[in-house]
Amino acid sequence: MVGQAIDMGPRSVPLPQGRWTVVSEEGLSERRAKIRRVVIAELEHNVLSRWMYVSTSVENNRDEWKRNKSVCDKKNVHFAYSDSNNSDKDIKCWVVNQYGMTMGNDPHQAWINFYRWSDTLGRPNTAVGLEYYFVKNGDFLLVGFYVNPVLDGFPDTPTAEWRGNPWHPDLASKDPKRLAYLRALKAMGEKYFEQLRTVLR
Repeated sequence: MVGQAIDMGPRSVPLPQGRWTVVSEEGLSERRAKIRRVVIAELEHNVLSRWMYVSTSVENNRDEWKRNKSVCDKKNVHFAYSDSNNSDKDIKCWVVNQYGMTMGNDPHQAWINFYRWSDTLGRPNTAVGLEYYFVKNGDFLLVGFYVNPVLDGFPDTPTAEWRGNPWHPDLASKDPKRLAYLRALKAMGEKYFEQLRTVLR
């Protein structure tokens, strides 16, 4: 069981309150630097409730990490914040979005392990969540926080497809119940952003 923060080598990453369990870990060396990836999760009555992906450099990279366009420049999301620094040396951005729960074309081993682990635990076709990306002084931090909306009374989507999904911004913005749910998630995300933005020093 993980406490209020998770140790990621040279830094500690704060976590939202919960009963988190480490599901998958991966350490690897890339051309730029050594990286650590961890997936943690929380169950409710043996059903996947919330889960997180945390990835960070554990070795400084003087060549700077590049901007993560899938977080910092993603369009058609429920909310997006990106700094105006225009610098790869200091990046802060985050989004509120929907996520089709498929592994994609080239998943990391940490994600593969998570999908295998959660196959029989009620993983939804569509999750909603928050993603954050930070770069400072040659280090990066990527954090994803995802929620199973089925446990909060919403029907699961028939598929994980983006278009036509009831959680798509064009549709969810017209649904008062979903809109209120997303606004509450954004409010939580704003507070969590303030905690995460000081992790890299």
